[in-house]
Amino acid sequence: MKKYIFIAAGALLLFAQSSCTDELTQLPLSQGTIENFYATPGDFVQARNATYSIAFHGTSVYGYANRLMNLSETRSDNLMATTQASRDWEGINSFYTSISSNTYVKEAYLTNYNAIYKANQLLEKIAEKGDAIFTNPADKTAMAAEARFLRAFCYFDLVRWFGRVPLIDKTVTAQEASKIPRSAVADIYKLIISDLELAIPNLAPSYDTANFGRVTKYGAKAILGLVYMTRSSPTYGIDGAMLGLNEWDKAYKELNDIKLSGLYAFGTDYDPIFKTEGNANKENVLVIPYTQNISTPVGGNFMVELGYEPYFASVNLSAQGALEARPISNGFMNMFTAADKRKIFGIATSYTVASGTYKGSYTLPVFKKYIDAARYGNGREDWGVDFMITRYTDVLMLMAECTLHGGGGSQAEVDDIVNKVRTRA
Repeated sequence: MKKYIFIAAGALLLFAQSSCTDELTQLPLSQGTIENFYATPGDFVQARNATYSIAFHGTSVYGYANRLMNLSETRSDNLMATTQASRDWEGINSFYTSISSNTYVKEAYLTNYNAIYKANQLLEKIAEKGDAIFTNPADKTAMAAEARFLRAFCYFDLVRWFGRVPLIDKTVTAQEASKIPRSAVADIYKLIISDLELAIPNLAPSYDTANFGRVTKYGAKAILGLVYMTRSSPTYGIDGAMLGLNEWDKAYKELNDIKLSGLYAFGTDYDPIFKTEGNANKENVLVIPYTQNISTPVGGNFMVELGYEPYFASVNLSAQGALEARPISNGFMNMFTAADKRKIFGIATSYTVASGTYKGSYTLPVFKKYIDAARYGNGREDWGVDFMITRYTDVLMLMAECTLHGGGGSQAEVDDIVNKVRTRA
């Protein structure tokens, strides 16, 4: 039997295969195999889309947006996270020994390596068959650029969560993968930076509506800028993602290129930033798009992790299983004034029902800025609300941080963006 394309489901199961020694050498024509799949440009497009899907949406109910909520926001001072049934928030928050078997930690590892496997395979097939398959060489080059970006994106995610991880830049068997040791963080970064630098010149500056969500050269520059900033941050004496390098100038250059492109604009009103979809939102730099009401629910589900069931019920929505053990902390709430638009738009402190306003079953506030009842699809895990990995305001604020570290720009530019954000709030 030949190697079949499917999503691996075990730790570092980067290349699944079965074999037998019978005399049958005919490929099963009704099934897609590695040998017969990459035969047309459309096959390569499917493989590219599958790589995007795993990198951004995950291989289960958890995607990149969920991961940021579960592993990053949960550990911050913004939330008060306590374990709820099988949801071990305290393990994540306090680095308990149980964290090695934590569902959400394992998801980050497995999903990223699944996407890396897909990107490696796609790059190998482009090198092997691309010249014969693509009539336009630019299409082949652009597809390789997207695959390199996605591989770099996943490794950057891994190095920030885990520090040293196995460096795998080609397809390998599960047995081979299990013998690959963790590489130094600096070596992981070499691949990340190389992939991004090779990708950026060959990525489109923008896409039409039909292709919205594919990475542009400026989306890749945003990630490269963040890579340089992360490498420049203090090490704190751990073998993690921060290397204490002084690369603020490199970061500033990549981020400033986004500004100089003229394709993006600072949103002067806060609310539309999270409500306006697609190319109409000039804050969108790198986005995970979601669509609801398709036959099989494929929309976003990270909204369910932001609120309580009573809140969803108050806006006439079902959200069975909504998480109840991560309310917003009082310390975070106290940072806002009563008139702050970010608080008014993004946080629910009370719920309105037919009988009036009440505090609900829970007295602590919840995030609601991504919860849009108009984009609720075929159930609680089918929301058509895009998730912004990077928005233009992020870019300008990151540039300001680089400036304060001596990386370029002026104090006047720092003051300008800070004042704009404060005025908008």
